Amino acid sequence: MDENSSSKPPSEFHLGKALYEMIKDTRRSRRGTIFVRTSHGADIRFTHENDPGYHDRIAKDKFSASLASMKIALTTFDLKREFRNPKKRAVCESNILESLALMVYGSNIIAGVGAGAGAGAGAGAGAGFDITRKLCLKIFKGKDSKITEYPADDDENSLSIGKDRPDQFICAGPVLSCRREIVQHAKAALFMIKELCIFHKDLSEDIILEAHRILTYKIDGKATPWAQYSGFYRTVDVSMGLHTFTTPLLVQSKMKEMILRLERDIRQAKKFKKLDPVMLAAKYAHIFNNIRPFLRANGRISRLILNSLLLKYGYYLICLGEDKESRKDYVDVVCAAFQLEATSDGREEEENPMMHRELASLLLRQQQNSMCALLDKLRQ
Repeated sequence: MDENSSSKPPSEFHLGKALYEMIKDTRRSRRGTIFVRTSHGADIRFTHENDPGYHDRIAKDKFSASLASMKIALTTFDLKREFRNPKKRAVCESNILESLALMVYGSNIIAGVGAGAGAGAGAGAGAGFDITRKLCLKIFKGKDSKITEYPADDDENSLSIGKDRPDQFICAGPVLSCRREIVQHAKAALFMIKELCIFHKDLSEDIILEAHRILTYKIDGKATPWAQYSGFYRTVDVSMGLHTFTTPLLVQSKMKEMILRLERDIRQAKKFKKLDPVMLAAKYAHIFNNIRPFLRANGRISRLILNSLLLKYGYYLICLGEDKESRKDYVDVVCAAFQLEATSDGREEEENPMMHRELASLLLRQQQNSMCALLDKLRQ
């Protein structure tokens, strides 16, 4: 694949329309049953069943995982009915696009890039949700957003749409870098969600590497040109506080092991016809995050994995980091899991504490809230 291809989504591919059709055509019942299309063209039936061992120490109010799971199952069925209403198709597609843009916006704020650059959203080089949305919608509707520079005498803190080329966004200086972070993130999301949810592929190393290459295309690291790390596993040690992540020599083997574990978990779900999408998404977002295979953008890729798995196995998008409180909750949970992981070295897998449990609990709570809010909106 040539280097320019990572900056161009397939022409005329509208992610909102494609996800609308996927959600509409996925059969569900009030018992939480879902039929997932596989890469071989066969439907596999699962019953959504949440792990009874959820712990929600981070919740500020009383929270019941079993009640949340039941509410999500009922809400999923009702959402399916709303999506089948042809009069509401435009509303459904619009909501999908807005949720995708909000997903990119929140994830970038957590990472401190794009929308999170500068002194705050909309400040300095940072971009608020309006600009993030404008850039993302172009990508998700299948229309490329080309970022080009202003002449030197123009306002470097402005964003302009070219008069002769309405698909062309013109900016300069730190704004150029900020906008590129947003656009490439949207393109990476488009790629991974399309591969897993529309083309029904299983998550693989190749998909993760390509998503990272797209996300970091032409975006230099602090001391490393983009071409030297984009789409490649890291070759240096990285750490956070006292916790050192996987040594570079083991990164590739750990990534292969992660994919094999995911395949094993899906086989078990097929065998017993039960699946917990939230626990699955939390588990592999955590495992990936703790391997930390890339020099940068690990957090954003982990959140793309998380949302792609949720969508693939019957739930809806979770927009993490959209406000200060949810951002703090998420970061606290992820950091606590890192610390817990650091104390479990050398144990057998079955002896390890479930380090993604609190993340799953946080996701379950937010999944309930977001799906209920979407259903309320569609019923207005």
